[in-house]
Amino acid sequence: MEEIIIRENFENLDGGREGKIKKSGNKVIRPANVWSSDVHRFLEFLISKGFDLVPKPYGFTENNEEILSYVPGMAYNYPLPKIFMNDEMIIGAAKLLKRYHDISREYLYELRGDEKWMLPEVKPAEVMCHGDFAPYNVTLIDDKPLGIIDFDTLHPGPALWDTAYAVYRFVPFTSPENPDHYDDLDEQIRKMKVFLDSYGATAGQREELPAMMVKRLTALVEFMTAQADDGNEDFAKNLEAGHVTIYKNDINYIINNEKNIINGIK
Repeated sequence: MEEIIIRENFENLDGGREGKIKKSGNKVIRPANVWSSDVHRFLEFLISKGFDLVPKPYGFTENNEEILSYVPGMAYNYPLPKIFMNDEMIIGAAKLLKRYHDISREYLYELRGDEKWMLPEVKPAEVMCHGDFAPYNVTLIDDKPLGIIDFDTLHPGPALWDTAYAVYRFVPFTSPENPDHYDDLDEQIRKMKVFLDSYGATAGQREELPAMMVKRLTALVEFMTAQADDGNEDFAKNLEAGHVTIYKNDINYIINNEKNIINGIK
């Protein structure tokens, strides 16, 4: 077994948990959760299948922190740089998600049935959903999306459940009230079609996409609110920052434009 050496001089990494994610050499140290062992097992599976631009698990520290390899490349949060406005980025992200889904689908046969996940399983389980496939969790090498990080939200679910959220994040399909709004409706719909074409979405998936986006964002709002009510400080800060209001505006934007979306992505 490889000896793990954790240096005392840490480099703090940006992310949703400010000050809690650290880098030591080529290792990342993050707070562990009850689902972390099951996530590690899945990451080992991906790597065994040649999908290796994901965090490699190295176990846990005595302080209940998980140790993972540092995935090369750059990941970006909002506001997104201009490279994310190009079709090439959307095409690359869609193809990466499709490849991930095709491999993760095989893992369903490996499940024991007693796994713990941060997010609940969604029926029908078709793939292992990443749960948060977004620019801030996709690493770029030479401006191409090649790696995936932060699998805390991993859970079984429909492929479209994951794809709908990826479309929302990578287009991004946001209302004009959203501070991360970039394009007008016609351009957003055009980019949605580019993503779906590159992913290889079926006619049925395209018809269902807007409704699935609404379901996925509604589930996110409900989860964030429940976590904040249970005393989770990170989610409480998100609510205070108005994130739920932003998501609700985006949900209404999708509902109000459902017919235009479906007609534009066929």
